[in-house]
Amino acid sequence: MRIAKGVEALEGLPVLYIEELSAIVCSDLHLGYEGVMADRGTFLPKVNLRNIKKTIKKAIEMTNAERIIIDGDIKNEFSNVHVEEFNEFYEFTKFLREELKLKQIDLIKGNHDNFIDRYEKSSNIKLYRQEASMNGFLFFHGEELPHDKEARFLVMGHLHPAIGVYNKLGIKEKLKCFLYGKMEDGREIVILPAMNYFAEGVDVAMRDLGENSPIFAKMLDVGGMEAICIGEDELLDFGKVSEIAAIGRR
Repeated sequence: MRIAKGVEALEGLPVLYIEELSAIVCSDLHLGYEGVMADRGTFLPKVNLRNIKKTIKKAIEMTNAERIIIDGDIKNEFSNVHVEEFNEFYEFTKFLREELKLKQIDLIKGNHDNFIDRYEKSSNIKLYRQEASMNGFLFFHGEELPHDKEARFLVMGHLHPAIGVYNKLGIKEKLKCFLYGKMEDGREIVILPAMNYFAEGVDVAMRDLGENSPIFAKMLDVGGMEAICIGEDELLDFGKVSEIAAIGRR
């Protein structure tokens, strides 16, 4: 689905494609999640990395992109690098380089990516702190306000946006979504859904987002953004977040 000129949300995938950069863009992988949770007493099937690799491979086949931009939170732990995070990070970057033959791997550090700097050279990635400007596109994770005032198009992660829907049994489920809109200064912005398999997301129509990122309090009205939800092999345009919220309050 075309979001803007040269910017496409890939059907059925939490992945953006930017033609000018020959790049696919994703966010919030949280590698090593199952291992971290096991240490806390919650045991989950190890499916996250397998699902991510399958998704990225499909995105490359759909676009022939030569580059991947990861918009923050490639790992999960804040305070250190868990052994499962390191193992999955190594396996994932090797997969990108050797199996998919990508020419460049860019990582914008998110708030979970502490200590990832030590693996920059050995994994052959290019690392940025908080934001990166590329040909008029600004990629930033989102827990800090962006500094580049010249970029015409912004891409953000961090939020894990979703829309809550009710099935036939009256049970609420969440659909991950892209959010597309404009900043107060008129620049376009897309907020990416989380790539992590277990991250069901934040219901953006039913929650005050000011606590999630300062951008919502100072630069962006989420109510005016379009929610583009991820379905089974398709994308669904749900319209403006404010309209979805109004329906939910009835």
